[in-house]
Amino acid sequence: MNNFYDLVVIGSGPGGYISAIRASQLGLRTAIIEKYKDLGGTCLNIGCIPSKTLLYSSKYFFLAKNYYSSHGIFFENLSLDFIKMMERKNNIIKRINNGIKYLMKKNHIDLYNGLASFKKKKGIISITDENFLKEKKEVLYKNCIIATGSKPLSYPSQNFNHKKKIISSTEALSLDKIPKKLIVIGGGVIGLELSSLFHQLGSHVTIIESMDRIIFNMDNSLSIEMKKIFKKYSIQIETSSIVKKIITLENNEVLVLIENKNNGKETKYVGDFCLISIGRIPYTKNLGLDNLGIKTDKKGFITVNDSLQTSEENIYAVGDVIGGKMLAHKAEEEGLYVAELLAGKKPNKPNYNLIPSVIYTYPEVSSVGDTEEEVKEKKIEYNKGIFPNKILGIALANGNTDGFVKILSNKKTDEILGVHMIGSHVSDMIMEATIAMEFRASSEDIYRICHPHPTYSEAFKESALLNFEGQSIHM
Repeated sequence: MNNFYDLVVIGSGPGGYISAIRASQLGLRTAIIEKYKDLGGTCLNIGCIPSKTLLYSSKYFFLAKNYYSSHGIFFENLSLDFIKMMERKNNIIKRINNGIKYLMKKNHIDLYNGLASFKKKKGIISITDENFLKEKKEVLYKNCIIATGSKPLSYPSQNFNHKKKIISSTEALSLDKIPKKLIVIGGGVIGLELSSLFHQLGSHVTIIESMDRIIFNMDNSLSIEMKKIFKKYSIQIETSSIVKKIITLENNEVLVLIENKNNGKETKYVGDFCLISIGRIPYTKNLGLDNLGIKTDKKGFITVNDSLQTSEENIYAVGDVIGGKMLAHKAEEEGLYVAELLAGKKPNKPNYNLIPSVIYTYPEVSSVGDTEEEVKEKKIEYNKGIFPNKILGIALANGNTDGFVKILSNKKTDEILGVHMIGSHVSDMIMEATIAMEFRASSEDIYRICHPHPTYSEAFKESALLNFEGQSIHM
């Protein structure tokens, strides 16, 4: 039958389209069901790619305005065309959209547009149009991967509404003008990236965080350093603060009332927009999970076993919809794992402790492995080496000396347990640490490897020497 597939993938984000390609390469007849007309999911259309495109554009403007003069580079009447910046972002998204469509054709993957829903009869998925007016068709499957991703979380009493100036990251990446004042609720990865983006474009930014520090899930040293850097750039940060009210004023501004958890003090902030960035929730609406009894946890994430199977043995789930680190590359690895498993390969399950995290602020932040807090909780005796970028020749040449490289290793074996970085190019540098940890390298192994000069990677070598010997060449 033409509508029977070895594998049907629901969702065309990184976890979805990559698993589909791999499955097809390995000989499985594969189809993707995608509710939007464009492929790529949140990451490509309203997440990773547009945010990083705008972050790079904003960084270039920020550096030209504030730092290029120290290099002897001067501009007359420097200006910013925000509309053109947005057009460039849209063109890049479109280009990658077309690239994914090409990959679908190249790999002979059938594409169905519409909303997928499991029927009560096993092995059947119905596809309806956007407005649920009528069923378009049905597909039959031997196996299925759910890769429907996540959506921004808001407060129970607040819906995202551009007209009311209460927005999520989705709306923030499609604004038609730069806010003069932006209030960001949430000091996690998305909150910090968008705060950095709009600050570099000229917005006055205030970050409200309920925890006692920003980027709470990362190493505390990164939180402390980023707070110092943001303070230097006049980005205001209010930690340990509970949001009491969000009100749209008559003058079309938005008021946020917060209360400090430690002293009970209330403070009002008024801005052009309030960006709520307090997390994401799984997107399973209208999937018909109940029809097959597919289990979810209390937060709505689909529960899976070690093989990423749901409670239905021929239905798998990957990416944001199962929780954990909500990262595109984590979803990709899970998708590849399931595709190879279904094709009869013996894939290695992703090592969740060694999935690197990156924040594309200026400067960048990256991390892999255990934080110092986690090492302490595990009661592991450890060594710590921290090398500051301000000593690096390349950092002085570049003009950005903020940040450091920090390595944690087992005191007895010297095996690297975690690496945490702030600085230029650390989004790429973190892979050296990830590869080293995958091969269970010691910090001495890193020190014994020749690193090119002058580069930021030298900080990794220096912190490794500090780690196992307690001294450094250049410090």
